[in-house]
Amino acid sequence: MGDLLLGADFSKKIIPGWETLNPEKLTFHKNSPPELRGTFDPHTNSYYLLKSSGLWDDFDAGVNIKFTGGDKEWIRGGLYTRFSSEGGYGFLVSAQASYTFGTFAKDNTGELVFHKIMAWTYHTALRPGFNEVNRLRVICNAGNFRIFLNGVMATSFKDEKFTMGKLYLVAEPSEKSKITIAFSDLQLREVPK
Repeated sequence: MGDLLLGADFSKKIIPGWETLNPEKLTFHKNSPPELRGTFDPHTNSYYLLKSSGLWDDFDAGVNIKFTGGDKEWIRGGLYTRFSSEGGYGFLVSAQASYTFGTFAKDNTGELVFHKIMAWTYHTALRPGFNEVNRLRVICNAGNFRIFLNGVMATSFKDEKFTMGKLYLVAEPSEKSKITIAFSDLQLREVPK
């Protein structure tokens, strides 16, 4: 793995290099590793938990995700990368051991809409259910992307729509279910050589 560019210590409310979003819904825990936990009501859009203070182009991002409550058919969480008001990329895992990724682009009203590059897909590397830790790792290197699930390379793709933006940590309930989720070990590293 490349050198650490930016990490997150979830045992503290102030995290250098990150802006906390929806702080009233978040708690910080000094577990091993420290966890950022949140409970979010049913909603049609994602909830943002953190966003990077700086803009990132090429990087290797990873985070542990643990679902602790909600209807497992409808809850998911993950990372938005190279994200801005113009769009970006989204990478999500679910409590059903599935994952998806795609791009955000503005619709005719100016709202950002998610367009799947890959539909929700089951993967044997993901652990289904509650209180299971799954690691999502995304390597963005120019127009090349690689997605790892619990250390297993799940897929790769090429896209050059967005070259730079912020990194967001997101929780995504649905209109049908609230979500309780925990994140740990968030790291941004240099792209491996």
